[in-house]
Amino acid sequence: MLSVLLVDDSFALREALARSLARRGCRVMTASSGLEGYEILRKTPVDVVITDLNMPERGGLWLWRQALLARPELEGRFVLIASEPLPEPARLTLFTETERYLLKPLSIDRLWSEVQNATRTKCEKGEGRSTRRAALT
Repeated sequence: MLSVLLVDDSFALREALARSLARRGCRVMTASSGLEGYEILRKTPVDVVITDLNMPERGGLWLWRQALLARPELEGRFVLIASEPLPEPARLTLFTETERYLLKPLSIDRLWSEVQNATRTKCEKGEGRSTRRAALT
């Protein structure tokens, strides 16, 4: 069973996506903030993390950085969602090509496709990872 951590400050969206993913056979854990999501990640292994980038206080970008520092095997296992597009230079600077980025409103079929793709991603070892880790600190 695929385990998914879903982090979004919108209760309605979080619950709707959690139900949809559960119907597709996922074990879904939810959090309403980046900090709450990070606490779950510290204690529970997950296959994929879906997180909103724009949340009050500790948002998805913070969660992404902290998660990769603590659990580098999650590189490429994030689906990042946002209400507004990030400028292309920022997106290219911040995220590896293996991270998925979707704009709201979300299509559950598109989200599911990205979740499946994330589970197929194998992280590169060696120089690429150490460079990415250095950029996160």
